[in-house]
Amino acid sequence: MQRPVCDVMRSLPLSLLPDDTAAWALRRMRQEEVDVLPVVDYGELLGLVLARDLEGRSDCDLARLLVKVVMHGDPETAAPWSPVGAVLAQLLRFRQEAAVIVDRGHLVGLFTLDDAARNCGDILDAATLRH
Repeated sequence: MQRPVCDVMRSLPLSLLPDDTAAWALRRMRQEEVDVLPVVDYGELLGLVLARDLEGRSDCDLARLLVKVVMHGDPETAAPWSPVGAVLAQLLRFRQEAAVIVDRGHLVGLFTLDDAARNCGDILDAATLRH
C-alpha cells in the first residue's frame, strides 16, 4: 500500500488541446494504446478524454466534436510519491477512471484503474473491500 504511484503509473505519452477534434483524440489513443488522455491548455490541466466516450460514434460525429465538449473536467491529481493505495482510494471514492500525476505543476504521468488492476491486484482488492 505504501508503494509510490510513480512505480506503476504510465509516463505521460502526450496530451490533447481543448480545440482538437474527437477524431484526432481517438486516433492518438489508439496509436499510444491508452484509453485516457489529459487535456491541457497553456500548461493548465483542464480534463480527461476517455476512449469509451468516443468509441461507437460515427466518423462524421468524431470529426465535428471538439475535445472540450467530450472531456471530463476536474480530474483527480496526485503527486508521484503518493502511495498507490491512497491514489486508488481517491479514484474509487470519486468514481474516477484515472488520476493525473503532477510534479511541481508539470504533468508527468497517468494512473488508471487498468494500471491498478494490472500492477496492483492486492491493493485493488483491499481498496475495493473498504469502499
